[in-house]
Amino acid sequence: MKSTTGQSQFTVRSTETDQSGQATLPALVGYMQEAAWDNTATMGISMYELLEQGLTWVLQRMRIEVFRYPTHREGITVETWASGRERVFLHRDFRVYSAERELLGQATSVWLVMDVVKRQMVSVPDFITAIEVVPGQEALPFAKGKLPQLEEPKYEEQMPVRWHDIDLNRHVTNTRYLQWVLETLPVEVLEKQQLSEIDIVFKAESTLGDTILAAAGPAEEANSFLHRLSSTESGKELVQARTRWSQ
Repeated sequence: MKSTTGQSQFTVRSTETDQSGQATLPALVGYMQEAAWDNTATMGISMYELLEQGLTWVLQRMRIEVFRYPTHREGITVETWASGRERVFLHRDFRVYSAERELLGQATSVWLVMDVVKRQMVSVPDFITAIEVVPGQEALPFAKGKLPQLEEPKYEEQMPVRWHDIDLNRHVTNTRYLQWVLETLPVEVLEKQQLSEIDIVFKAESTLGDTILAAAGPAEEANSFLHRLSSTESGKELVQARTRWSQ
């Protein structure tokens, strides 16, 4: 079997917008992940198929560029395809279009397979590697390399992990991590600037009852910030990110 390109349609709902009426970045990532689920289901490798074998998909990294945020009730199409494979890392790309085929945003992502009982990453099983990767469009550059470390945080917030933060994998969903990364920044940044790019690395799990320390500070590049989420209990780093903003 060969991989195929998926197309999923969504309409921006009021609960997925910010105070300006634009879709939030976590909402856009949610559309992308739903499109990925639809696409993997056509090949028999969705999360449900993996869970039947004691396995699951885990997002390890995502680099997103947004050119224009769709608005309330706007219809969009998310196209997604498997874009490559490197050892245990499976790459998937996304492009988001308006009804007029305006390119609103694009993303590349890295996925791993996890044993749901042992909570450990495993080698990609044969029934997945048997699918030939056929990129639907020109692949975006893979998300690779280390992000700069946040050395001197300027902003910090504590985030308790609550019931509605947990997903089907029984850990904090990655869109909630993304939300916490952004909410660490001051309101004047969120109000007066537009997030144009984020590179986010998901390094470890957190679960119900944990408390997360979210930290951020300016990066060397103008209009950019470095971010870190860590566990207050263990001190373990959970998420690392870099964001870029436009005026």
